[in-house]
Amino acid sequence: MRFYFLFLSFFAFQSVAQEIQSLTDTIEVRFLYGSKPKPENKREQKRWFGGMLGGHVGIKYDSTRYLSFFYEGRVHVFQHPNNPNGRYDLQSDSAFNYIMDEDVDSVKTLVIYIPITENQRAKFVWVCESYSAKTPYDYAFFGVRCGSSTYDVLAQIGAVKQYRYFKMWRKIFYPRKLRTKLKREAKKNDWVTIKKKGTHKRKWERDKD
Repeated sequence: MRFYFLFLSFFAFQSVAQEIQSLTDTIEVRFLYGSKPKPENKREQKRWFGGMLGGHVGIKYDSTRYLSFFYEGRVHVFQHPNNPNGRYDLQSDSAFNYIMDEDVDSVKTLVIYIPITENQRAKFVWVCESYSAKTPYDYAFFGVRCGSSTYDVLAQIGAVKQYRYFKMWRKIFYPRKLRTKLKREAKKNDWVTIKKKGTHKRKWERDKD
């Protein structure tokens, strides 16, 4: 009986050890906070799309590039599936960080590291390559934008709950919605987060917590 108990305990330990071992990687979600020029700096600082509720978010693909969803030309108010202007691209670290304004000296950022398995990493690479080759949806104000598109990628690999597109973009209407959700998960699961201050010449969006 004792041997049988030890036998079961051993395999239970092996199962847990394998599960822990499989979480050998992390996925890096990077948020650029929304902002607007301070009154005294309006002449030298640009207004950004979305203002205080704008900003940007993407996921690190490899050591030098981020998966980023953005638009080309004018923003569509509603989805134009037959004439989309949204696209996914793998941007350099610098291009991603300064997508809102290449002249700003520093951007307020938050990075959240989400633990993933090897299978999730492989699925993430496949999604990045697939979405970069052909974007599955348009970029629209009342539709998918950077926040909901990032949520979609995380859902595709099983890191967050999956929703239908219409519900997804309504729930994640702008980056702060996703940031709040992931910050809550980070606090609950002890995920690593790193925050960086932005230039003092702009008024930056603040988190509620």
